[in-house]
Amino acid sequence: MYGFKGKKLAIAVMVSLLAVVILCFAASAAETTKDYKFAMIIHDTGNSFFFDIGDGGKDAAASLGIPFDFMGPAQFDVAKQVDMFESAIQAGYAGIAFSAPDPNAFNKVIELAKSKGIPTIAFNTDAPGSGRDAFIGQDLEQSGYVLGKIMFETYMKGKGKYIITTCEPGHTALEERILGIKRAQKEFPDIELVNIINITGDMTKGYGVIENAYTANPDVNAFLGVDVYSEAIGTFINTSKLNGKVFGGGFDLTPGTLAHVKSNAMQVTLGQNPYLQGYYSVIGLYLKKEKGIDVINIDTGIEVVDGSNVDAYLKK
Repeated sequence: MYGFKGKKLAIAVMVSLLAVVILCFAASAAETTKDYKFAMIIHDTGNSFFFDIGDGGKDAAASLGIPFDFMGPAQFDVAKQVDMFESAIQAGYAGIAFSAPDPNAFNKVIELAKSKGIPTIAFNTDAPGSGRDAFIGQDLEQSGYVLGKIMFETYMKGKGKYIITTCEPGHTALEERILGIKRAQKEFPDIELVNIINITGDMTKGYGVIENAYTANPDVNAFLGVDVYSEAIGTFINTSKLNGKVFGGGFDLTPGTLAHVKSNAMQVTLGQNPYLQGYYSVIGLYLKKEKGIDVINIDTGIEVVDGSNVDAYLKK
């Protein structure tokens, strides 16, 4: 319906085939512990979203018999993340997976890693011009388009006003999703974007920002979030008893967001398979380091969760 079902099937087939190959490698690789180690460096360990990515990386490394460290700054801090990346190179890590909220910040450290034969894989957010070996993650612009298309067509019925929420203006991945939402909007001439608001990475502050935006624009029909803090949209709608009057949509499958979908405070949220982002990143590092295989980019897909299937996700 929204132009992604065929792609979703193709991704599922590709991932299934890749899984068979990975299991074959893992079965032989796990027989002995390797004498090298891998690092996974994220830009914000205070964001619980990344825990599933870390778990995926940890499980992949364990299956391969490779020591693995998950690290990053306590709060969003790209400069500190780059410093940690360089330190990991100097510490002798044999492969590094990293999130790239700023696509231009990692060029020098990746060049240094390549000079030492260290493979690098970006996950979740990409740095395509950095020289990294591959990207494992969602097609971000397309995911924004899918969210916008669903909201504008199914719930807003092709007319009305909406506000976009973001926790980090200028963040590469989030800006891509915003572009996707705007692309979807072009198909609905009676839909109007009122504003893009910064709800920060604090749920309490985010709630207040959303509340103020709605007070200033009481004719708004929907809020669309582009990150894990979309949960604050549902909290505001539910607390304000606006369920069904104001629509909400966003990203990621946190328990709070899923509960909001269940209660109709939010109508839809999109997942991106974070566990697979971590798992396949480590597998890719292994294939490059141990086998000399050039790693391919992997799209981890779009999970659409709405009232029709939210119960299944709540049971996971």
